[in-house]
Amino acid sequence: MAIAGYGGSVYIGDTVPTKVAEIANWSLDMSADDIDVTSFDSEGWRERIQGIKEWSGSFEGNFKPDDTDGQAALINAWIAGQKVKLELRVNDSVKFSGEALVTPSIETPVDDKASFSCDFQGSGPLVPDGISGISGIQQMMMMPTKTTTKDKG
Repeated sequence: MAIAGYGGSVYIGDTVPTKVAEIANWSLDMSADDIDVTSFDSEGWRERIQGIKEWSGSFEGNFKPDDTDGQAALINAWIAGQKVKLELRVNDSVKFSGEALVTPSIETPVDDKASFSCDFQGSGPLVPDGISGISGIQQMMMMPTKTTTKDKG
């Protein structure tokens, strides 16, 4: 069954995410490098494995200069070169979240409304939530694990 897009939204922040005002559209792109592992033993067929994953996208809507905790916060994060925690919601139960660097943009045409848009590049794992078939274990596998070793010297 299809899901209506009007339930979508964009939130930023860690502990208590704040809705970015007046956003009308967002898109999310997920990709991964392909690593060629073809050898003489590949019997004439190219073989590949998945390499480094990445995610990026954009969102856009009406420019609202008094949205201090949303649009202004994204501009401030860009000025400071800081990552933000993004939460892209399809609806109240389906969302994608992760940290990203943002590049905001404002457009003011003479014959139309002023608009706000923001491109983002993920930094670290993208975590889907509320999607059937993706279990907590699969979500955890999407996140890199850090291991430490003790020096035996």
